[in-house]
Amino acid sequence: MSLSRDARTILAVDLDYFYAQCEEVRKPEIKDKPVVICVFSGRTEDSGAVSTSNYVARRLGVKSGIPIILAKRILSKNIDAVFLPMDRDYYDAVSERIMEILRSHSQKMEQMSVDEAYLDVTEYTRGDYSSAEKIASTIKRRILEAEHFTCSVGIGPNKLVAKMAVDAKKPDGLTMILPDQVRSFLDPLPVGKLFGVGPKTEEKLGAMGIKIVKDLANCDEARLSSIFGKNLGPQLKLSAQGIDDDIVQEREQEQLSRIVTLKQDARAFNFEYELAPLCRDISERLAAKKLLCKSVGIIAITTDLKTKNRARTLDAPTSSEAKFMEVGSELFNSFFDENEGIGVRRAGIRVSNLIKAADSQMKNPTLAEFFG
Repeated sequence: MSLSRDARTILAVDLDYFYAQCEEVRKPEIKDKPVVICVFSGRTEDSGAVSTSNYVARRLGVKSGIPIILAKRILSKNIDAVFLPMDRDYYDAVSERIMEILRSHSQKMEQMSVDEAYLDVTEYTRGDYSSAEKIASTIKRRILEAEHFTCSVGIGPNKLVAKMAVDAKKPDGLTMILPDQVRSFLDPLPVGKLFGVGPKTEEKLGAMGIKIVKDLANCDEARLSSIFGKNLGPQLKLSAQGIDDDIVQEREQEQLSRIVTLKQDARAFNFEYELAPLCRDISERLAAKKLLCKSVGIIAITTDLKTKNRARTLDAPTSSEAKFMEVGSELFNSFFDENEGIGVRRAGIRVSNLIKAADSQMKNPTLAEFFG
């Protein structure tokens, strides 16, 4: 098996400290302070766990998963520390906009989570890594201009190496590993840094005398299989050699959305002409993917940068531009009636509960079939 077997060029994109950076974008005054995003349990004021934090807080010792009360103890001398609850609707809206930017740079994209994605740019670069670097730089620039957001990008001959590359330099990094640089990049790393090697696996490898990736790459496969099993053992060795045949493939989408910055802040639904292109685009994209939606919703980002959502379940699945406009208009009118005086800066349409068009077109049985 050869590293260049598929001659692929893969980008891994990671949105830096995502939840915390979302909060820094809508509250620029907190950017240089320790920012901690919390999942509050509600039992007491400080009960719950840290979801994530910005790099200022991380350098001071705040890690994901620790109790909020411990994070507050760590930052007790930092009177400017900021503790905020998760705002998942807002984070999802930011993620969707950024993922649309990524999709415009490759026909093959695999979104792994709200803040991570792989892009296969082989068809655009044809093995020219300088072209891949230009694509990565363009992506970083577009995301920064559109969302004031930094991201890190790794470039490599497969998903594993691209992921390792993106983790090599954060935040706001761009790391490129050419096919003939894979082993020299991976070999000296601590084995615990290898993607897929967790603490327990690292501990077992350490007991075998395997401390760095090079040790694992050169380890006898039969020995690894005897410790980790016939599947994981060989896979660990392949990973250590930088070999990964996993392809970039689009995961089934659960929702689709488009958002626009309004020409003027709105305090009533008077932006039909700005909403119409969003409905048209979503309709065309659903049709291209042979999908229908069962729910239509709106996204309203207010002048104080809060994200509000409304949604309605439809009587029948559709991809109709006219239906999206009809439901969107009704929901926006209702939103403004319920929130008198609130200004909206950005507005969007979201469709969800997506299904294959064929699934909604099951024919009714004939009498013969029914009684047969």
